[in-house]
Amino acid sequence: MQIPQLQVGVPQLHVGAGTAAGPLTLFPVWTAGPGRLGISTALHADLAVSELAAGARVGQLTVRNNGKHAALLLEGELLEGGQQHRTCARDVLVDTGETMDIDTFCVEAGRWEAGQDTHRRQARRAPLSIRAKLAGGGPPEIGSRRQEQIWARVRRFDAARGPSATSSLPEHLDRFGSLDRHSFTVPKPLEGQRGVVLGVSGQPLLLEVFGTATLFRDHYRQLIDAALLDAVLLPTAAQTAAPMPGQLARDFAAIAGAIDFGEFYSEGVQRHDSMRSRNVLGIHGPVIAEGMAVRLPNREPDIAHLSCWNTKHPLMEAL
Repeated sequence: MQIPQLQVGVPQLHVGAGTAAGPLTLFPVWTAGPGRLGISTALHADLAVSELAAGARVGQLTVRNNGKHAALLLEGELLEGGQQHRTCARDVLVDTGETMDIDTFCVEAGRWEAGQDTHRRQARRAPLSIRAKLAGGGPPEIGSRRQEQIWARVRRFDAARGPSATSSLPEHLDRFGSLDRHSFTVPKPLEGQRGVVLGVSGQPLLLEVFGTATLFRDHYRQLIDAALLDAVLLPTAAQTAAPMPGQLARDFAAIAGAIDFGEFYSEGVQRHDSMRSRNVLGIHGPVIAEGMAVRLPNREPDIAHLSCWNTKHPLMEAL
């Protein structure tokens, strides 16, 4: 049977009015599309995470989906506990009943606790300063430069917010408690909202969009909390910069919206009970986009999740 040649692209994006939240400017994003994918995520996903049965490795963990729906695990999502805290290297879709090994990076350089196997999931996300090093980099390698850079960026929180005995990123998120959150006014998700453009220092840094409003709401607060933690790393000028103009957010969305990820069935397609999926990666101008595309029966491919980074932002390397 001939495989259909279906293209994957960014859905049509609509950007709303911005709201300042500390050093961030948040612009709601809506997309065209059906809006129903049958995917669970965040705390609604019944995912069990453990060290590899063959022996623990820094760059991999084992995930099993015990839920009734395919489960989406996001790049930058923290997998806490085990022999050390990790973060997911890229988007992963795990079918119901499926067990698979996933790529990870360590976010706790000072602990390797033998005998600790089970990880807990709170659906927390790594800050933008950490996630920026995940973008478009491919699988982790032992002793890789990216792992060293991630450890170095976690250590910056040690310097800015007080040391952690194990240089633990989750510990810094724990410290970012209710007092910190209440010092920022963060808008609630709007009806049907599926994404957000994050502006920092008056320029767009990240556009993150989901295939449904529910998927977006499940991750919105964790995304913003993690992004606000980065505020302590910003220079004073960036912390006090004027809010980003809306035209820059719309221009950034237009660049991201022009990305073509090629044919859905080109390579790396995984088969699930109710859908097909594959990771996508594309570049257009200064924007690099990475995420997960899915195809349900008798439907065109949809983007389940996408992170679009502005590689020309002065803080892409400095954060």
